[in-house]
Amino acid sequence: FEIKKDWLIFCTGVVPAISTTVRKLTTAAENVIVITPAYNIFFNSIYNNGRNIVECELIYRNGKYELDYADLEEKCSNPQSTLLILCNPHNPTGIIWTKEQLVKIGDICARNNVTVLSDEIHCDLTLPGCEYTPFASASKVCEQISVNCISPTKTFNIAGLQTAAVCVPNPILRHRVWRGLNTDEVAEGNVFACDVAISAFNEGEDWLNELNAYLAENRFTAEKYIKNSRAVIASTLKCDVKGIVFTS
Repeated sequence: FEIKKDWLIFCTGVVPAISTTVRKLTTAAENVIVITPAYNIFFNSIYNNGRNIVECELIYRNGKYELDYADLEEKCSNPQSTLLILCNPHNPTGIIWTKEQLVKIGDICARNNVTVLSDEIHCDLTLPGCEYTPFASASKVCEQISVNCISPTKTFNIAGLQTAAVCVPNPILRHRVWRGLNTDEVAEGNVFACDVAISAFNEGEDWLNELNAYLAENRFTAEKYIKNSRAVIASTLKCDVKGIVFTS
């Protein structure tokens, strides 16, 4: 996905970008759709700005989460629904949306005049061998209806430097978001923000590959431990313990 320089707007963080976009692209009492379960701050950005939270709940089936497209269509078809917040990849379920899934989401939103705000801050943190698809790259429709938030802060643990960017290919949407970010005074970087982001993206690939391999090993270790613990408890109690949640 080739991002054109003109598409990018600096912002001090993804959360400020989300709140600004909610304020600028919707009006009070309109509906903002969230695919849940979701990061709790999404709800704050909607509620604190006087908009209605509408949940499109993922379906948990056969050990994984799936999007209910019929439910999404119904929620988007409400004339009061004007914005969808998408987390790509999805937090907290870990879904890496496929291109086909993103195209389907984009088509549903486009025919119902719903703009998509795609939070892509987790895009670099995937299992080795897995890559994500930027929402705006999935189709021309997705490109033109989207506001896409990106940042090195999650991956490289530099949130304190307050650096992010909003990628908006559509020039009309981009102007509105740009005006909103400037009005909210979150469009100016500190002296380190841009240089650190450039360094992270240009020089951090080897480190990131090592990080993802390390995180993957932690995940598999935890998964193995939980499965073994369930088996031991089930054997001891002579019962099914699928519903038991293990905490540290």
